[in-house]
Amino acid sequence: MMPEEIPLDKNCQIIAVEEPGIYIIDKSHGVLSHPNEYQKKESHQKTLLKADYCMKREAFSWTSGKTEKNFYLCHRLDSATSGIIIGCIDPFIADFIKDAFSKRLIKKTYLAITHNNERAKMGKWQDSLIEKRQDGKLRVTKGKGPLAITIASRERVVHGQFNLQLLKLKPLTGRTHQLRYQCMARRMPIIGDRTYGDFSLNRIFSKKNKINRLCLHASEIEFEGKYKDKTFKIFAESPFPRQLGKIFP
Repeated sequence: MMPEEIPLDKNCQIIAVEEPGIYIIDKSHGVLSHPNEYQKKESHQKTLLKADYCMKREAFSWTSGKTEKNFYLCHRLDSATSGIIIGCIDPFIADFIKDAFSKRLIKKTYLAITHNNERAKMGKWQDSLIEKRQDGKLRVTKGKGPLAITIASRERVVHGQFNLQLLKLKPLTGRTHQLRYQCMARRMPIIGDRTYGDFSLNRIFSKKNKINRLCLHASEIEFEGKYKDKTFKIFAESPFPRQLGKIFP
């Protein structure tokens, strides 16, 4: 279908538009899924769409001609994470997809470059996490909170100065900072993580490789569902960013 024009950030691009009005977008790192409510509007935040955002409706809105347009987020990615994010122009379909996320019906795959800890076990990771806010910033830590569950596999290893590995991570839950915390907790922090990472390693890596970002990418998403009388299938891939591909071609 022909996509309805949306005021997308110039660093992001539409991968596909599926009926009925589901947008699959490749988000660049450094772009917020939506404005940060704890920062002032005049701070010029880079957001997925260049439009006003309503936290309650989880929707961007803007005016085209005399018509008000809306775009509803179905989930979020951390600003530091690149890759696939889904939204749509119909609020009822957005609620349907968000419900599918909450019921773990949508399969997501991430790629992460981390420090290699050969003793760390792959397979199912489970951690009970709680959220805290420190100096206006959200953090998670281990505690008596909801379970974060991820299926992890080690894809490749590059020994040498940095001893790096490429992980494939399939989260079964959608907790805040889930993958970043779980990697750190197993002593293999994601390269470039400014919250849970190895800050000394990050500095040395960035200086040598000219890569100053979180090395985490939402690479695939898959979902099949039926809304009223309409059945649709979503399968989308986002290629590993060229900058990260230099480390793992």
